[in-house]
Amino acid sequence: MSGSRQLDESIVYAKIHPSIGVARVGNSTKQDGYYIGPQVVEPAPKPPGAYRDSTGALKREVAEFRIYGYDGEGRVVRELHIGEGTEIEWTVELANHKAAWYNFELALDIPEAATAPPSTYRNATIKGPDRKKLSITPGPRSVNCIDAEGKQYHFDDGEFMNIKVPLGELRTDSHGRLRVFGGYGKSSSIDNKPPITFANNDGWYDDTSDGPVSARVKLGGRELNVGPAWVVIAPPNYGPQQKSVRTMYDLMTDLAIQAGQLPAPAKPSFQKDLLPIFTAMCDLQWMNAGFAAGFGYGMPQYFLAPDYIRKLSMPGDTYAELRRTVANAFRNPSDKDISMKLW
Repeated sequence: MSGSRQLDESIVYAKIHPSIGVARVGNSTKQDGYYIGPQVVEPAPKPPGAYRDSTGALKREVAEFRIYGYDGEGRVVRELHIGEGTEIEWTVELANHKAAWYNFELALDIPEAATAPPSTYRNATIKGPDRKKLSITPGPRSVNCIDAEGKQYHFDDGEFMNIKVPLGELRTDSHGRLRVFGGYGKSSSIDNKPPITFANNDGWYDDTSDGPVSARVKLGGRELNVGPAWVVIAPPNYGPQQKSVRTMYDLMTDLAIQAGQLPAPAKPSFQKDLLPIFTAMCDLQWMNAGFAAGFGYGMPQYFLAPDYIRKLSMPGDTYAELRRTVANAFRNPSDKDISMKLW
């Protein structure tokens, strides 16, 4: 038995990676008017001009998905490609329900929501069965071959109040990896009213979307159970190298720990857990005047100054008071501290 066949026989299930992929709209209509989105935690900066095409239009950011085979102990065996005894059929369903959902008034998943006044619907004057017309739902699209591209893979028949709103398309590369493209960044009003807020504008629609990503995989004639994924098609990222102090990964990790799906770390890592927070606070100087004043280059709390970061990362008693001072400037969520601390 060949080594590759032995490896394949050790594969008992598969997963789509990433579990949440992010694509972004852009208004470039050129054939090369797109780029593959980040696939590592700290992507290298792209050269100047890389996010726009030759006309100055913004390129679309594409979410690329891959499938990996796992053995019975949860270890990755290899990436699975179409061909060589492997069949893959991808299915994606995109939708945009924003206009039929609630206004941005209060986060519905926080404790305060239980006693707050009920949130109101967008486009509340549209009632009954007509509210279905507020959702852009082109239905699922599937692809099962390499180098796929074409109109049959476009999400182009969804409508908002009887107006066609294309949401994007599917393609595959030469290995059968899935590429999800979003829309072209179009937003408009059905009654030509100007927007009055950043979000709650009745009669307006856009071509952002999200939805499930699934796959059927046959490996050597065996059908594998495949863990699904999700794709989010968001607005452009105008600060591609910037991260917020709390990232979506931080939030999802915290939720998983609270739900008992991940173990809580026994001891925080300075490199993995603390340094990213300090780095984000300093790097946001380029996005926010308040961060620049508090944590910008040359300011007293510029954590990334080599000597400062050395002291913060050093264990022992020598700089314990400095570490304690910095720690006390943050709210402590474990004791329900709701005071307005400096940071």
